[in-house]
Amino acid sequence: MSKQETYSNIDNIIHKVPLYEKIVLGIGALSMFFGYASISILAYPVYNILLGVNTAWIGVALMVPRIWDSITDPLMGKISDNFQSKWGRRRPFIVFGAITMGILFALLWLAPQSWSEGEKLTYFIVLQLLFFTAYTIFSVPLTALSYEMTPDYHERTKVMSFMAFFHKLGELLGGWMLPFATTIGLVLVAGATDLNMEGVTVMALIVGVVFMALAGVLPGLFVKERFKPKVKKKQKVKLWNSIKGAFSSKPFVLLVIIVVLNVLSGVLAMGIDQYLLIYFMNDGNLGNGLLQKAILTTGYGVVGFASIPVISFLAKKFDKKGALFFVYSLMAFGGIMKWYIFTPGHTIYNLNLGFTILQLDPIILIDPLLCGPMWVAVKIMLGSMMADICDEDELHYGQRREGIFGAVFSWLEKMVVSLAYLGTGLALAFAAFNPDLGANQAPQTFTKMRLFLSGGPTITALLAIVAVYLYPINAKRAKLTSQILEKRNKETH
Repeated sequence: MSKQETYSNIDNIIHKVPLYEKIVLGIGALSMFFGYASISILAYPVYNILLGVNTAWIGVALMVPRIWDSITDPLMGKISDNFQSKWGRRRPFIVFGAITMGILFALLWLAPQSWSEGEKLTYFIVLQLLFFTAYTIFSVPLTALSYEMTPDYHERTKVMSFMAFFHKLGELLGGWMLPFATTIGLVLVAGATDLNMEGVTVMALIVGVVFMALAGVLPGLFVKERFKPKVKKKQKVKLWNSIKGAFSSKPFVLLVIIVVLNVLSGVLAMGIDQYLLIYFMNDGNLGNGLLQKAILTTGYGVVGFASIPVISFLAKKFDKKGALFFVYSLMAFGGIMKWYIFTPGHTIYNLNLGFTILQLDPIILIDPLLCGPMWVAVKIMLGSMMADICDEDELHYGQRREGIFGAVFSWLEKMVVSLAYLGTGLALAFAAFNPDLGANQAPQTFTKMRLFLSGGPTITALLAIVAVYLYPINAKRAKLTSQILEKRNKETH
């Protein structure tokens, strides 16, 4: 095939993405979820409850890697945008990053209990820096690849729906990591009655190998890159100019605001609700509290799965903005309801499963019904909207810079997660929470924690509604942009 024929094929890019590629890309999102969320899920229970590190220091430790990410994420975006090989711009990094990430995750939880607090913190920070470097190598090219899958406005939403499905599967499985670790620990340690480091170590090895390394390499092996011939004709992407260009885009800035608000509210709630479930609603019973948390997370997963077709329908019927208006309004109401949901005194149902008694509090399942759809909608819509923004970027600057956009987006997302977990630690310190007191905390301690849990999602959801209202790209504008780009490429090649 001649060079001219190769470039002319760009005009015939198949807008429909094959089903198997959507599935494989989605499996990559499963790996990305575990890389993104597992440390946040495990940090406080392992390093605070089991290893005795102060909550405020854990918040600081979670924050430190974001300084490093501010360098590595945009740099990886630039490298991926400019990289050329017979395997493509993105795929080699996806494979290498996934394998390295899985190995480092297993090592993260090997800090000996005999170490001092300072030694444990140092180990945690250093291993996080290595882990998140590997995560950057994996996730930035994978995110960019997802933006490139199709130029079609609505097909992008379908692609992101598959990613959202596997992200929800990760959320469902991730919520059971600690109960699973507890079960393993009871088997490994004779006489053990609760969560222990032996169980955490084995669980982390399984997660690292199966859900990070093995799942993560699949997109690098089986997903095609669509813009490879086109990119060879473009000038090199420059890092600083690209970052300035990204933040000069009003749609991008508004999308960043939405992500900041979304992650901040969600992660803060995720950190606080676990402590309320253990110490406020279950009288300090760690096993029951973690089980209730796993049930709650399962509820979010089930609601998430059920919401995917609904959100996709709303996006096609009322545009992407309309779908986000709906879920953020539901989220604001759900934030108010958290004040009433996360209180003791509900009717508890004991389900005998033979090997254990499952304690179920049905009231807490109202929480995912109200707040769960938002997480699915954001996963679907923001990725799809980011792909639209990349088209507008090419329209104005003539470059495909999905790597840079995805990197800036990824860093901001991780930065806000760490800020939120720092906020969780500071909020627990502000509320004067003391793990040594168990359930015997002062009444005002639990009141302050509930205010954080309820107020955060409500306020941020209302602010996100304003940002969505101001977002300017709709189906008509995106279609016009796509048509102009296709015409320009035909004239160029």
